[in-house]
Amino acid sequence: MDGIIADGYVLKDIDGKHTRWAVWSPEKLNHDPDWRFERGINSVEILSSLKATYHMTGDQKYQRCYLELLDKHDYKANVLRPRSTDPAWRTHIDDELLALAYPALLLYETDPELKRLYRTSLDAWYRECKMDRSPYFDFTYASLSGKKIDLKPAVRFLQDAPLDLVRWRIDNSMREDLRVVRTPELESLQTDRLPPVSERGIMRWDNNPWLAVQGDGGQTESDGVYWLLPYWMGRYCGHIQPPP
Repeated sequence: MDGIIADGYVLKDIDGKHTRWAVWSPEKLNHDPDWRFERGINSVEILSSLKATYHMTGDQKYQRCYLELLDKHDYKANVLRPRSTDPAWRTHIDDELLALAYPALLLYETDPELKRLYRTSLDAWYRECKMDRSPYFDFTYASLSGKKIDLKPAVRFLQDAPLDLVRWRIDNSMREDLRVVRTPELESLQTDRLPPVSERGIMRWDNNPWLAVQGDGGQTESDGVYWLLPYWMGRYCGHIQPPP
């Protein structure tokens, strides 16, 4: 974190330039048009990192940097639109990254005004991704929002997920009960309805679950984190109970 701050809120590689996506600087996010679609998510990321570092170390310099980004550089406005809803720029990677970033902000922040700000941002994120029926996103939102939401689809996902983790090719584009569409991501062929997980390919939570064709022909095998992460999170947070 000290290196990121010293380098102007970027993560530099060995060539002295920032890595492809590790840019959190106000100059880029607020004033460079090329970074306008990352403005919200990258603002949430750096604020989360600073808040977590301050929580672990108690060093006030991280809190000062955190407040400076919020107040002087108006990251408060940035986090209210955490991700792009434009189908041409929609990416499910952002949904997973936000799920990883929100906990530090909502669990460690004590200022009521900022907690309300982050809660509004969390609501905006979940409003767009809840149709993906991700148990990881469902459990994250339920844990951080305190809302009672319907978690039965999350449980059904965990029950229905196949034990075979080989990434076989699954082609749902020819099914008569599904139509091929260009949403929620413009450049991909997707189905108009999300089939049960047992009728889809093995995926990760940074992938698009709506893809009409999934898998790589059985050339690779998943590590199972797509199932293990939401399962143990659900157990830890009390959303699902251990077997009798």
